[in-house]
Amino acid sequence: MLREDKDGRYGHTNSSSSAGSSSRSNDESSIKSKGKGREKGKYASSTENRRLVWNNIVWPLILELNKPWFTIEEYHAKRDAFCSSYSDEMKGKVAGGFVSLIVKGLLLKDKDREVYSVHWKLVPYMRKRLWLDYGEAIRLISTK
Repeated sequence: MLREDKDGRYGHTNSSSSAGSSSRSNDESSIKSKGKGREKGKYASSTENRRLVWNNIVWPLILELNKPWFTIEEYHAKRDAFCSSYSDEMKGKVAGGFVSLIVKGLLLKDKDREVYSVHWKLVPYMRKRLWLDYGEAIRLISTK
């Protein structure tokens, strides 16, 4: 199972505990009786995908390159390195998360070249080489 740790990075965890199995079976039976799956909503999964891409690919790439922009080839190299240990399902989440970061305004695409840059309010954090997780980044660009 893929879980997010305290730093916002994703990793595999084993959730096979015998203590929680009885309560888990009760929850599963109540879910089955309602006829709905216990999945995240559209907005929650979009936020999760954005957080995944920002915390594991985009911001580490920005800090690694030490410049507020990157080419599509640099992004693809970092993305492929991240996705190599995961299934094909992860590639779809990463693609959706990347596009969603552009829509949210954290990333800006240059019209003339295949270059993406971060929002101008995030550049001082990049220069100081500070870790900026998704929640902090979205709050910074949202405030006036």
